[in-house]
Amino acid sequence: MATVPSIKVIKSFAFKGGTRQWSNRYHFSGGTPADNTHWTTLSDAIVNAEKATYTSGVTIVGTVGYAAGSDVPVFSKTYTTTGTGSFGAAAREAPGECANLVRFSTSARSTKNHPIYAFNYYHAVIFDPTTAVDKPIAAQRTAIGTYAANWISGFSDGGPVTAVRATPAGHTCNGYLSEEYITHRDFPYTTSV
Repeated sequence: MATVPSIKVIKSFAFKGGTRQWSNRYHFSGGTPADNTHWTTLSDAIVNAEKATYTSGVTIVGTVGYAAGSDVPVFSKTYTTTGTGSFGAAAREAPGECANLVRFSTSARSTKNHPIYAFNYYHAVIFDPTTAVDKPIAAQRTAIGTYAANWISGFSDGGPVTAVRATPAGHTCNGYLSEEYITHRDFPYTTSV
């Protein structure tokens, strides 16, 4: 069970002739928002920052907040926020399972002295076929890097909480790496519609 609170951001896009939702869950240090108003302020700040990493083909459809030590939601909000990223005339969208990977670093080490990281995958990856089909287009990679940096500096809930990206065990993240190459995260198999 996570020792810190978290928020899940749910996205939707066209996939195999239908619509697919996926999400990223962000555990954070800094405390738990005190009430619905503070959760809403935090959620709005996160959604407004994340929307710049996607084109208008992606819609952020909701967020769900969790207190530390529980997987029972304490907050939820519905959105219809479309992506605002514009990544150039040559930009093309990769298949849905393709993703940008961000690795958040911590100063913590495992019992075997290995570094401890947190990861997030961002689907709807954009590439430029005139330069490299296996790399995210530079403008989107920069936008994702800006968003990751926002998680390192923290998002405010309008009160005393500054939510800084952390691992579920509560190790605060202090840096990030936006991977150079496109990777993938499989969705459960579905047939074409």
